[in-house]
Amino acid sequence: MHPEQILVSTFTRVAAADLRNVVVKLNAPGAEQVRASTIHGLCFGILGRNEVLEITGRVPRPLLDFECRFLLEDLSGNDYGNIHRKRKRLKAFESAWARLQSEQPGWPVDPADRSFQNALLDWLRFHRAMLIGELVPEALRYLRNNPVAPELNEFTEILIDEYQDLNVAEQAVVDLLAHSANLTIVGDEDQSIYSFKYAHPAGIKNFHQANDDTVDRMLTTCRRCPAWIVEISNHLINCNTRQTHHELNIHHGNGRGEVRVVQWPDTKTEANELARFIALRVETEQVNPGRILVLSPSRMLGYAIRDALNKAGIHAESFFQEQALDGDPKKIEKSCTQQAMTLLRLVAHPLDAVALRCWCGFGSGNLRAPAWKRMQQLCDEVSRPPAEILEDIRDGRRVLKHGAGLRERMTKLQKRLQNLDGLTGQELIDKL
Repeated sequence: MHPEQILVSTFTRVAAADLRNVVVKLNAPGAEQVRASTIHGLCFGILGRNEVLEITGRVPRPLLDFECRFLLEDLSGNDYGNIHRKRKRLKAFESAWARLQSEQPGWPVDPADRSFQNALLDWLRFHRAMLIGELVPEALRYLRNNPVAPELNEFTEILIDEYQDLNVAEQAVVDLLAHSANLTIVGDEDQSIYSFKYAHPAGIKNFHQANDDTVDRMLTTCRRCPAWIVEISNHLINCNTRQTHHELNIHHGNGRGEVRVVQWPDTKTEANELARFIALRVETEQVNPGRILVLSPSRMLGYAIRDALNKAGIHAESFFQEQALDGDPKKIEKSCTQQAMTLLRLVAHPLDAVALRCWCGFGSGNLRAPAWKRMQQLCDEVSRPPAEILEDIRDGRRVLKHGAGLRERMTKLQKRLQNLDGLTGQELIDKL
């Protein structure tokens, strides 16, 4: 077997990096040639290799999280709901509209979903961009519509870790890639944590029903955690009536462990007291700081704990995606980093439609969605790109109804870009 015909894949970038390192450390011949990636990374490689994006007229310019807020603000259909409903509908689109394990991923059935998808794709094509979440549905469509695609026979061995966190569309991609390969899936339905992304732990529970020759290997002894943690986990999982529970056995060599249940009056106190507790354990050499993992139910609490630890002299890092770009784009003073990122994009790509959209919308209660929509309609009418129309508005060659905000922001952009002209590298970043 050639090592490049082995695929090891999982759900997150951190887990994929861990898998890659573990495989290389096996010191087996060709281990470094084994393909290890996330599902999304794998799909991006498939689409790029076959020039599918170019054929369909799509541009692989990914939207950052804060940029998606402008997209959602621009989608103004009566049936789409508020911003939270639209964000949830967007997640359903990224799962190829398979919200349930019984649903087949593909074209939406609900009229509101169909309207939402059409409006969404129109926006993305106009702004020459893509959602990261589109990679899986696009790859699935390509593999389904091309039965002689080389990817269908590329691998002979496929191992998918954390299978319970995949949605139906991602599971369907795996099935197609495993068309002529041995497939091994690893996971635990009781550990599924991505229901908000329509993950389907039932996929691992019912896997054997769709694969007659499946052989189950149960890992029933928990070697990672001490006894008290396993006992608490078993008790908690037993309360979940929707799952088929498998009792975890204790590995007694790990000891009883330590569990503390503590309540604090507010978030600030909780963060500071947790930091103090951890600092004491580190200072007394009871534990190496590199062996400490703090799990938080919310991003903001996680930031507070991280900051309190760093203040206490314990180096801590958080792993929330794009944390440096957090902010409120509707308030100028609370979106400084987002604006700097947008400026950096426009320095490199002055015609970038997404960056222009964001720059024009910063600081407005509705992100200037109505004015931008009128500008977009004008672009379609005269067949000119948004950068040219916006320059006309800025210089007074074209007047757009209620377009004063766009003109003001474009005038400011011109001045900011002039101040950055000619700068590169660290000098450019410092100026930003």
